[in-house]
Amino acid sequence: MRPEFVEQFCLSRLLEARNEDGGWGFKVASRSRAEPTSWALLSLLNCGSAPVHEEAASRAADFLGSMQLPDGSWPSSPGVPEGSWVTSLVCLALQDLNKFSENVSRGLNWLCSDLPGDSRLFRRLIRRLVVRDTVATQNDAYYGWSWTPGTSSWVEPTSYALLLMQRIPAAALSDTARRRRRLGAAMLVDRMCPGGGWNCGNPMVYGAPGQPLVGPTVWALLALKDQAEQPQVHESLNWLAENSKSILSPSLRLGSLALTLLALSAYGRLDTGLTEELYMASERDGAIWTAPELAWAALALSTKENWLGRKRDGDR
Repeated sequence: MRPEFVEQFCLSRLLEARNEDGGWGFKVASRSRAEPTSWALLSLLNCGSAPVHEEAASRAADFLGSMQLPDGSWPSSPGVPEGSWVTSLVCLALQDLNKFSENVSRGLNWLCSDLPGDSRLFRRLIRRLVVRDTVATQNDAYYGWSWTPGTSSWVEPTSYALLLMQRIPAAALSDTARRRRRLGAAMLVDRMCPGGGWNCGNPMVYGAPGQPLVGPTVWALLALKDQAEQPQVHESLNWLAENSKSILSPSLRLGSLALTLLALSAYGRLDTGLTEELYMASERDGAIWTAPELAWAALALSTKENWLGRKRDGDR
């Protein structure tokens, strides 16, 4: 391990990429958006130690706070009139900051009231009548969250919402929030691909097993960390460890490496070979890192307390 890597590479690069408004775009000089700013804020709060990190975190939090819509949700970028899945991620980034406790509470209320289209009885009845088991197999009684309001449940937005609810104290979760959390976790378990791992949402399509992907698998594993004893979790961890080295595309490699390390480190299975590969990627000329990738690498390799540590008790 290189303890200096997090501050001298990841956080240093993030600070260089910061925009004048205090936010981050996905790449240097791109427009500030909620998603990369949230990841940058999470890494600064959980991995940084210098005053410059505190100052950058404070400005990032103010930028995110200013984006919240009247209904409590967050849009993907300033000026967009409708909230989306990114509300979960922004609340996750802000929830440790007392100044923004009301913002987080309003965001959580919006998430609890934001029902995906597949939760509606009419949609479920139509699906039962039209879609046969040979097309897709999944339990329609379970649903989570969608990318945009009113559309179908998907693995990644559901995982982000559950990650937030892991971090909210139990006393602050309403009965509705607890019910949504149970349904969302059940949906993730139900949507696991045969043999482990997750794709965007369907484990079986036209009788063929769905192909797992690194991103959805990582987020689902982190969201189900409360249920580490589940056999589906063990299967998926093994799938991730075994398949992480098979991703050859340079455009996908950096993000997939950082994400894989993020999940494996959360479960105490940090892979030194993958860690060394990430270090080498940082040293290669022309390696282009996005703001989320830098944040994921910092969160995965930081020697500080794990950012997923919960404030609430073991209630389920």
